[in-house]
Amino acid sequence: MASPRHLISKGATGLLRQAHPEQRCPSAIIARQKHTSTSGNTIQEDSSKRSEASKNDTFSSLEAGLSRSAIGFPLLSSPTRYTQFFGNPKGLSALLFSRGIVTNHNFNTNKIVTKLEKNGFQRGQAEVIMRSIKALLGGHTNKIRKNILTTGDLENESYLFKAALTELRTELQILRKNDAAALAIRSEIISREIDSLNQKLREDIANLKNDIAIDMNSRKSDVREEQKALEIRIQSMSNHYMAQLGDMRTKMEAAKWETTRKGMVAIFISATFVLLTSRIFMSSKEKMPDDYIDPYVNHSNAQNTDDGMIPMMPLRALMASQVRHLNLHEYQSKQLMAKHNVNVQRFAIAESIDQAENAAKGLKADEIVIKAQIHAGGRGKGEFSSGLKSGVHLTRDPAKVPELVKQMLGYKLKTKQTGEDGVIVNKVMIAEALDISKETYFAILMDRDSGGPVMVGSPDGGMDIEQVAATNPDHIFKSVIDIETGPTEKQTLDMAMKLGFQGKSVAEASEQMQNLYQLFLDVDATQVEINPFGLTPQNKVVCFDAKISFDDNAIFKHPELKAMRDTTEENPREVEAEDCGLNYVGMDGNIGCLVNGAGLALATMDIIKLHGASPANFLDVGGGVTTKQVGQAFKILTDDKNVKTILVNIFGGIASCLTIAEGMVTALTEGPKIKVPIVVRLQGNQVEEGKECLRRSGLNITVRDDLDEAAILSAQLAAA
Repeated sequence: MASPRHLISKGATGLLRQAHPEQRCPSAIIARQKHTSTSGNTIQEDSSKRSEASKNDTFSSLEAGLSRSAIGFPLLSSPTRYTQFFGNPKGLSALLFSRGIVTNHNFNTNKIVTKLEKNGFQRGQAEVIMRSIKALLGGHTNKIRKNILTTGDLENESYLFKAALTELRTELQILRKNDAAALAIRSEIISREIDSLNQKLREDIANLKNDIAIDMNSRKSDVREEQKALEIRIQSMSNHYMAQLGDMRTKMEAAKWETTRKGMVAIFISATFVLLTSRIFMSSKEKMPDDYIDPYVNHSNAQNTDDGMIPMMPLRALMASQVRHLNLHEYQSKQLMAKHNVNVQRFAIAESIDQAENAAKGLKADEIVIKAQIHAGGRGKGEFSSGLKSGVHLTRDPAKVPELVKQMLGYKLKTKQTGEDGVIVNKVMIAEALDISKETYFAILMDRDSGGPVMVGSPDGGMDIEQVAATNPDHIFKSVIDIETGPTEKQTLDMAMKLGFQGKSVAEASEQMQNLYQLFLDVDATQVEINPFGLTPQNKVVCFDAKISFDDNAIFKHPELKAMRDTTEENPREVEAEDCGLNYVGMDGNIGCLVNGAGLALATMDIIKLHGASPANFLDVGGGVTTKQVGQAFKILTDDKNVKTILVNIFGGIASCLTIAEGMVTALTEGPKIKVPIVVRLQGNQVEEGKECLRRSGLNITVRDDLDEAAILSAQLAAA
């Protein structure tokens, strides 16, 4: 039997082991060392404090439990009940643990024995009871020690759990990073595949567009060929009918000539008979006075025809109308080109500052060009009466457009082609400014030597073609166009390559040339000149400027072109003369001319220059002039403040001298009073009647029979 001291020491050793679990758990020592090496001294100090507190708590619990068992233990109070409770050790163990006895405590055997002796137990009984209690407590303490977990174990397990969690978290982060990297690589691969598919789709779309364009061009060519074949057929039918009409006219002329010949023979016979009769009759009478007027002769306003004497009728409907060249503004030419699918800049027309501001905002262009619209070249080097330099301005700020337009509209622009007075600007063109990477020259015009239209091109664009012809004649290319078929695709492609176009721009330049020729035909033009025929940095062929000349004899077929005429920039007297059916061209001299016939008018102007004076105008009243037109002609002449003398030179033919004289008298008596002197020279049909009409009018008119005398007198009066 072990001594009480040995039991106490053994119990103390067990208690110490419980307080320091490292002694029975070597793995915990290793874990704690690892934990200490990674966590530092702070964690070790915290763990020691917790272990010491746990030990103190254990001792306190044990002492409290023993006190409670000693105080409330019924076996210690009566020997009679000893056998009741201690006869069954299991009952004692249950009692102890039901009382909440804490194991692994300091068991005071001496105090227990003494206490039992005081309560009536003998020394031997007290020791037996004490040893029994000691054994029971030791057994239960060992069981509890085997099953209970100490604070250190919990800390170790917690640390290991945390370490496992940290390792798991690290593994999860590594897995997440790997998954993210794999996902990024997969996304990059998918993105590359998408780009490849997009590129292929764009190529397929471009190829499809090219195929469609080729099909459309082919269809256009077929339709054009069909149209040309139809036009050829119509022209052939027209020529056939014209030939038939010519044959009929020839037969009619032959019949008329035969009738005239017979009439002339009859007139000759009648005249011979009348002459013989008159001689016989005059031989028997005295000589008549010179101022005798035969009452049987009609001296009224009439003209001789093959059918005899008939009254003179207005012949304005038969008079050839004046031919004038139609001038278009730049924006009007671009409107025509855009209508015929010719590439031009985006533009708008402004007649006010508000319109200019709206146009600049609406274009949404990187750079804007503002151009004054007048019928004159050299606008870029011109000057406005407002002080603004140049009629062409560039800006990247749309807000500056209204300020520039404000200094253009309503002011005169003077260039080398306008003269000193300049021309009032009523419209400006607001257009998108495009960069030009290549400038060429291209034109379609009627060529007398070729007997039809020709294409003319040069790679040296942006300069006068005359200068290119003088300096580099080998840079000018000419291609004759068949008037029946038009330019072939081979011709236009060859011209595009000669102008220096490359790649896809060759086909586009060829197409633009075909469209320009269609414009040339549709408007009955004599010339369509594009300079520069340019290429932008985006490889787009654009017609940057155009000059279009029209066949004025065909202008009656195009009322829409006639409506484009801007008369505000023309001489108002020329416009008024055209409205009256008169041919008038203003000049800078001081002798006004009124002549019937273009050739006679030119001769009159030459004679005036010959005698040291200068004509103020060219005015041809025509062969079918009426009295009203003569009055309008005098009004036009006197509206010119430079006119100091008026020279009227008339050769009576279809319009007799009497008609001109009556028109002059009516204009001078009924119209505004004319203060400048008037010199008249009359010759031809009814000249004497015309002179008599002027003499009876009482007007200040000087009549001369000789043209030289009339010209000299006019020069003297103008100089005076």
